[in-house]
Parts: sequence; structure tokens; C-alpha cells
Amino acid sequence: MRTPESAPTPTPPEQPVISRRALLATTAALPTLLLPPAARAAAGPAPGAARGAPAAPETCELALANDSSAGELRAYVAGLELGTDRWMLLREDGSTYYPESPDGRTPLPVDCSIAMPAAGEEPRVLTLPRMHRARVYVVRDARLELLVDPGPVLLDVPIHDPNDPNHRLDWFWAEFTFNEQMLYANLSYVDMVPRLPLGLTLEGTGTHTVAAPEPGAPGRITDGLRTQAEKDGRPWPDLSVPHPDGDGVRRVIAPHIHQIRHDHLPPEEMPFGDYYDDYAQEVWAKYRQEPLRVDLQGGRGVLEGRVEGDTLVFPESGDRFELPVSRDVFSCDRGPFTQRPDDTEVRRGLMARVSAAFNRSTVLSHADQPSGPTAEDFYLAETTNHWARLVHEHTPIGYAFPSDDVMGDGQPDVSGAAADPEPRRFTVTAR
Repeated sequence: MRTPESAPTPTPPEQPVISRRALLATTAALPTLLLPPAARAAAGPAPGAARGAPAAPETCELALANDSSAGELRAYVAGLELGTDRWMLLREDGSTYYPESPDGRTPLPVDCSIAMPAAGEEPRVLTLPRMHRARVYVVRDARLELLVDPGPVLLDVPIHDPNDPNHRLDWFWAEFTFNEQMLYANLSYVDMVPRLPLGLTLEGTGTHTVAAPEPGAPGRITDGLRTQAEKDGRPWPDLSVPHPDGDGVRRVIAPHIHQIRHDHLPPEEMPFGDYYDDYAQEVWAKYRQEPLRVDLQGGRGVLEGRVEGDTLVFPESGDRFELPVSRDVFSCDRGPFTQRPDDTEVRRGLMARVSAAFNRSTVLSHADQPSGPTAEDFYLAETTNHWARLVHEHTPIGYAFPSDDVMGDGQPDVSGAAADPEPRRFTVTAR
């Protein structure tokens, strides 16, 4: 999906939907180098499958469960149909709706919301066809306003635009792709942590669970942001979006979303605009004197990079990276980390590992990435992605920035992903 424009707030750069590097951005079988850990584990053919034969079934059960005691919940299931790349939505009766191309941007003309069961009742079960770049949205006590552009193109529900009618609602989503190889799903806090928490369970060759945060996580993260602001004077509390009626915190948004909201400002007035400047200069000074060693993992070798002038250069692959600024680091998809369709596997691997090391502030302390530092070394520097630090402190698991699925060999996955080559049931649970 794309993010809708809504003046005066500028549209952010288009972002892939899932690991921000891999599965939901494509239908094809992906090189293992690009896959998050859960997908790497599931990427091989299913036991007993013939060589070259699809491992995953044609359909899978989608169960919508409600463990929340607050309000009426409705779900939306939307994505690209595998094989045709047509936008599709599941409907409450189990049928599939394909939007037609409008003359201009228009609200989705058909109500594709799916009533979820009351709290404690049995899950609502539908048949999920193969689809990719897909989401299951859940909204409380309302219906989402989905928009369609000519094409047709179904637009993401925007987070950055306070004027969007969905901004006042409590909603969240799970991301997934279901192709010939596997069903892969995750919970991503790359853009926000909501007041409406979700959890995932994927059953197939095993049972894979991605736990939901405990209720009240946005408030606890907000407290941590205020504490951090008292230490460094940065506008961390501005990432907190209060409920309009004063009932706590509605959601907490990521720094790159906050920056998108302020795209109209000159660079010197951008929130966090110079945040990583001094740290990045220290990193570049270090690697003028010694090599940065990046392990592409999976037996693909280690590449050495050095700073030449103002550019980090990896001579063996020919990849070059300019000095990043804070927006590049927080988004993992701007400046030197901009992802392009013609990027090689190696470049994508380098971008992910270097951007992860900047977010975790391990690139200055550890010349070997990503397996030099462990999780205990993350976020220790004064300049670090404190949003990501607090998200991981107050949610059990889930992406806190786009390259958060990068982990050193033998380190536990923190990205909140589940994958299975023989999925039987995919459950999304609201808490």
C-alpha cells in the first residue's frame, strides 16, 4: 500500500510494508541473505516436498480473536493477490473484493470491515488466499476510511497526518505475506506503538507466537521519553500522541514519522535534525583509521570498509555510503540507506547491517558487525535511538526500526516475526 497525501503534511517516501527489506515487498522467492531470521528458518522446502514444488498450501485459515474487554472491534484484510498483483480485500462473508480504478482518489466504495467476536468468544475464522504486501488492520469502535488511487492502488492508513479521519481512532495492524514458500507475518513498531495491542500465532509445522504488549505500553514508553528528554533536552515527548479526551496516550510515533510531520521545516529546524551528526562524524573518523568489518552472514563472507574522504567504501563490492544524518538513520531508507529496486543482495545486506548498527549505536564501539556486539551492548551510547530502546523495554518483541531483524549469529531475534512453510492457521488477537 502507499501512504496518502494530505496537505499541508507532505507525503513520506514510499516504504515497503514488512521487514522493510524483504518478504512483503515481493512475490518471488528471495535470496536467504535478505530474509529476517524467522523467514530464513522457514525458507527451505517442507519435509517431504518434491524438489521445486510449492511448499505452502493454496489457502490457510485466518482466525480473528478478541481478548480485549474494551469496545467493538472490526478487522480489514488487504493486500496484493499473489500471481496477479491486484489489490484485494477479504469481506465479512468470506468473499473477495477487488477495487476498480477510480478517476481520482476516492474512499473505498464497499464496506470490507469484518466484525470480530466479542471478548472471550470463539475466533472468527475465514479462508486466507495467497497474498503479499498484506495487512490485517484492527480498529476499535469505528470503521477505517480506506482510500483508493487510480491504478487502482489501495493506500495505507496514514500515521503521519493528524488531519486524516483515522487519526482519532484506535487501530493497529499485523503485516504478512503468504506465497508459495511460506506464510510470514510480523508485528512492527517501526512507525508507532498503539493503544490497541495485537498478538500473533502461526500454526503449521510448529506453533509460532508473537506476544502482544501489555495494555498501557504507550503510557510507559511516554514516561521513558520524558525521562530521556530531561537528560538530553531533545523533543522525545513530542513522539507521544495524547487521547483527545484526555484519556491517556493514544499512540507513540517513531522519530522518522515525527520528522515526516515536519517536512515543511528547513533542515536546521527539523526535530532531531542534527541528532546523529556528532556521532556520525566520530564513526567516520574511526573508520578512516581502521576497517569496518561487515559479515553478510550465512557463509557469504565479510566485507571490509574504510572511509575515504567523506565516503565509506567497500572496495570488494564497490559499494559506497555517504555520511548519514538522523533522518537516514531513523528511517533506514534515506540518504546512503535509500533502497532501490536494482540494489544488489550485497548492498542491501550492507545497508541493513550498517543502519542497524547506527540505530543501536554499536557501530562506534564494535568494528565487527553485526556479530561483534550482543543485545546487551545495544543503546548504551548517549546518542542512540532511544525510541527503539524504550519500545524493546516495554513490548515483548517486535521491530522498532526497519533493520531491527539484523542480529549477530547466535543472538535471539527481536523483530517479532513468525514464519511457517506449511501454515494451517494464522491468528491475530486483539488484547
